[in-house]
Amino acid sequence: MIRRMLTVLARTAWQLSTISMRKKDSVVRFAMYKALEEDPRISIGPGPVLSISHSTYLCKRLGVAENKIVEANYPDQKINKLQYPDNTFTAVVSDQVFEHIECLPSEAAAEVFRVLKPGGFARHTTCFLTPEHGSGRVDDLDNGDFCRFTPSGLGRLHGQYSEVFAADDWGNPLMPIIGGLGLTNMGVPEAKWHPLNKLALLNRKSYAFVIWVVARK
Repeated sequence: MIRRMLTVLARTAWQLSTISMRKKDSVVRFAMYKALEEDPRISIGPGPVLSISHSTYLCKRLGVAENKIVEANYPDQKINKLQYPDNTFTAVVSDQVFEHIECLPSEAAAEVFRVLKPGGFARHTTCFLTPEHGSGRVDDLDNGDFCRFTPSGLGRLHGQYSEVFAADDWGNPLMPIIGGLGLTNMGVPEAKWHPLNKLALLNRKSYAFVIWVVARK
């Protein structure tokens, strides 16, 4: 009862403090998307881009035109058995997918590598210190939560690539409180002066909440 009241109060205060303010991403993804969007070393070529399991929003955030996005959504397409020829895509994007895959992570990384064109980029985001968010059943492959990665682990998984441009993370010691109050999906104002904007950018490496990797074939 007390937790429910605190959650309602916290959500109400959050919403009131951001009335009429432009908001783009949740507190969990704000810094991660910003880092992926602003990295000057990485560009997506003119060819088709593969979106793994409903990752189209991130594709668009990275500047991919909608008519260039090819969707490969589970269960029709599985990340370790993609139904496309070798060297097809200029980029492959997955957003919070790698923790849910039913195969070995190495199989998924190898299959993404296969369908990428030479010089193409793989971009994957996943999580580390987030709570378990699957069904909790070992046999539930459709709604399972199977893996966690550190930045170095996710980077090493992509060691077959010619270069890993980024293997990074974001998180801070306040995230368990934010999560406990049910605020992880609340929108962050883009105004840099706002305390919630500063919170969404506050990063402590030992408290990695979300993880991402960018690698070039």
